[in-house]
Amino acid sequence: MHDLENRPMTRVCPRRWYRFRIAMAVAMAMLMTGCASSPEAGPTEPTSKVDAGTTAPSPQPPSTVEGPFSQVGGWIAYSSSDGIWAVDPARPERRIRLGRADGDPIAWSSDGTKLLIRQGAPGRPTPLYVLEADGTETRLTDAYTWTGGSFSPDGSEVVFATLSWSPSPKGSAIYAVSSNGGAPRLILRATRRVGSSLTDVYEPALSPDGAQIAYFDGMYDHSHNLWVMNADGTERRVLLDDEFAGAGHIRALTWSPDGEWLAFATGDEIYLVRPDGTGLRGLRPLVSDTGFALQWSPDGSQIAYIRTGATCVSPTGKDEDFTCEAELSIVDVDGGDERIIEGIRTPEIAWIAWNPAV
Repeated sequence: MHDLENRPMTRVCPRRWYRFRIAMAVAMAMLMTGCASSPEAGPTEPTSKVDAGTTAPSPQPPSTVEGPFSQVGGWIAYSSSDGIWAVDPARPERRIRLGRADGDPIAWSSDGTKLLIRQGAPGRPTPLYVLEADGTETRLTDAYTWTGGSFSPDGSEVVFATLSWSPSPKGSAIYAVSSNGGAPRLILRATRRVGSSLTDVYEPALSPDGAQIAYFDGMYDHSHNLWVMNADGTERRVLLDDEFAGAGHIRALTWSPDGEWLAFATGDEIYLVRPDGTGLRGLRPLVSDTGFALQWSPDGSQIAYIRTGATCVSPTGKDEDFTCEAELSIVDVDGGDERIIEGIRTPEIAWIAWNPAV
């Protein structure tokens, strides 16, 4: 995908440089959003109508899906410098371009007919869109700074979060919005305090049956908690508290297809935990301060993730012009073999989505 051999200058991206770049991205986001205007249509206050009792429908056969989506059941969508692509993890030479260059894939609907994407530069206020199989896009949010997002089991709604430094005047919260667009509806607003500051709620992930939402509550780079609540925002319960309350980032929250496990990443490892808070274990030490994206395979036996710490390139030879790329890797959930998908390079801050419709 990218020829690095003829670039003027390369080096391995150290953890210290990577953390510096992440800090700069967050600082830039805060600066921009501080000067941004309020969204044209802000979230409404009523409690979300997400049906906590909804069950996941059976995935449609890939042959019922239109356009390029009909060819990517079981494939992994990823972002590259020239667009959103999908790759067959079993035969990596098979790849299809799905979308334009300024987007990131976040999540597939359960039938593989819709792809949730974000558009814009990493670390900046960016809207969410639904990419349809025929190539049309539906804008779901205005320029909120958001993290994570997932479809309801029937694909009719998307759950997402805003952060406290977003243009939204009401701070950090979790919302649901129709996948056809419209005004977002409030599910949960951040209320916990660390010192004198309110925490953020972020990385909301709907369970496969649509009954629960898992999410993080913290200061983004410290004081983290992992929570699970009903899809309507009731019956909140903390799963992990003291284990991850220290400094560092925690992100990439995702459910296993059977709903029995949650996976997430810290600055140095991928972890698994059951939705009742038991069974916590480390799965894979990470090369660098990474883990922006984790995705379960459709059969729940593997996890794909963005593996940073790869080559960094400066076209001018100057440190300020270095850009770092990452790799797409797959690891067995039993701690077995790890396999890097050869020939794929993604931005250092990127997302992936594993199509469940196989």
